[in-house]
Amino acid sequence: MKILYCIHLAELFFISSVAQILAAKKKDPNTDTSALEKQIDEMVYALYGLTPEEIAIVEGKG
Repeated sequence: MKILYCIHLAELFFISSVAQILAAKKKDPNTDTSALEKQIDEMVYALYGLTPEEIAIVEGKG
């Protein structure tokens, strides 16, 4: 049950972050949401178990 609880919290964080980005962009399309976007990126990288080298490739740095 503890694992499912952690997964559920991660899903809620992801959904909340996306909702915050959408609300901010709706209010002002020029709003800087890069911090939230970075958090989402890091969650996705962790979800797929990407190595630092793979992350560099995805981010266009490798």
